[in-house]
Amino acid sequence: GTPNYRHMLDFFAAIDRDTPTVSDVASQHRAAATCHLANISLRLGRPLRWDAATEQILGDAEASAMLGRPQRAGYEVVA
Repeated sequence: GTPNYRHMLDFFAAIDRDTPTVSDVASQHRAAATCHLANISLRLGRPLRWDAATEQILGDAEASAMLGRPQRAGYEVVA
């Protein structure tokens, strides 16, 4: 099957076995964040300084504003 199909099978098998999935959430979050930061840097045409511990862009308000957007009322994600 396709890679997405194999990921779904792994997910369902992990639920059945009560074991971790092959692709853990933390590493995938870091991978996605890296891509988002690269895109922000490319759009602004400058390097960024990133604090991985706080997940904040340092000293660049314009870039920091691009890390998120207002959420539609009633669909907010509260973490």
